[in-house]
Amino acid sequence: MKNFMKYLKKKNEGFTLVELIMVIVILGVLAAVAMPKMMNTLTKAEIVAEQTVVNQIWAGCESYASDELITNGIEKWPFHPLTMLGRSRNIKLNLNYGVPDEDKEWQFSLDAVDEPAIFHRRP
Repeated sequence: MKNFMKYLKKKNEGFTLVELIMVIVILGVLAAVAMPKMMNTLTKAEIVAEQTVVNQIWAGCESYASDELITNGIEKWPFHPLTMLGRSRNIKLNLNYGVPDEDKEWQFSLDAVDEPAIFHRRP
């Protein structure tokens, strides 16, 4: 039993302060390398999501224009294309900033030469 107690006292040293600091430094370096790559991936994912929404708006506007052509004989897009997403219940027209949807995340505007533009404000 005495020998076992001596063995436990010898083996109960744990980690030294230097070893713990080295582990913290290595984890810090790994985090510093991984963060920019993760942020870049998140930005790319947001851009792809925005492109998908714009493509949905475009397809909805084309469908609306086709329906108008069949019904009235005139192909025209809706005044506010964000209605194609079903997101614009409370529209307030502001000539300086365009027409926002209800949560002001997406915005449709006509520029000086009446070219339509769709903007997205990231939170």
